[in-house]
Amino acid sequence: MALPAWMELMRLKNIALAVITVFIGAWIASPEDWSAISIFQASLLAGAVASFMGAGNTINDIKDSANDRVNHPERVLPSGRMSIAAAKRVVVISAISSLIMIITYSILFYSDKSALPWATISIWVIAGILTYTYETGPSYKEQGLLGNFVISLMVGLVIIFGATATDNHLNPLVLCVAGTALLINLAREILKDCEDMSGDAGRDSLPMRIGLENARMVGYVISLAGLMVASLPYYLELGNLRIGLLILQIPTLLNLITLNGVIHGGDDLRAQKRLRVAMATGLLGFVLSVVLA
Repeated sequence: MALPAWMELMRLKNIALAVITVFIGAWIASPEDWSAISIFQASLLAGAVASFMGAGNTINDIKDSANDRVNHPERVLPSGRMSIAAAKRVVVISAISSLIMIITYSILFYSDKSALPWATISIWVIAGILTYTYETGPSYKEQGLLGNFVISLMVGLVIIFGATATDNHLNPLVLCVAGTALLINLAREILKDCEDMSGDAGRDSLPMRIGLENARMVGYVISLAGLMVASLPYYLELGNLRIGLLILQIPTLLNLITLNGVIHGGDDLRAQKRLRVAMATGLLGFVLSVVLA
């Protein structure tokens, strides 16, 4: 059954992963303090992230509508299933919904104005600024690797954002998990640019600057950096993780190590899917590790 156009425009699969990631960040930060209140707090933050991402993804498709006629003609806007004007209304409604959830979170859990959830608010504001500047001035989207990094930074921030629900967002384990997500997503963004190179007119993407093969290898090296960061908490015993628990990351580690063959073969779409799977299994591995620690 096909999704309604507005749901497809917001990219529910990406949003669903982000919502799960918020809960993972909250859980990993303070598993011993997990309670019904923590779940409710994380739920509000997850709702804020879902609405925020819906707005961001829609803005991205509005800006990309011309290029998508070449790269992705099946998407909502180039296929004519929704007008640009209707898409802009989706952006406004989603952004307001996200703001309302942040305000609700602050009122319910931080009634004292002197003790507002500044970490939560700061991350939300930073993400908003990055989203706006990514698409408009200085338009990081057009700046190749810098734009890839901005998007990936926001992916990592989702984990830290979730951890603010338990006020333990600077936990070294949380930062390592966020760093892993950032690096794996950065590799994926580079490979997405490789796939879209033929239709990316006007963009100074990494493959346009250094060539497809070189860009693919940069993506692979960054994915291996993600592998190293994912392994670090087990060697340093962050969050009481033991080295033996690294076995829970074997699916992720093998996926990243063997990615070279797929990338070398030029199958950018398959490589992207492998990286998405690696991120999902990596996050699951961290959750199980914390449970068993």
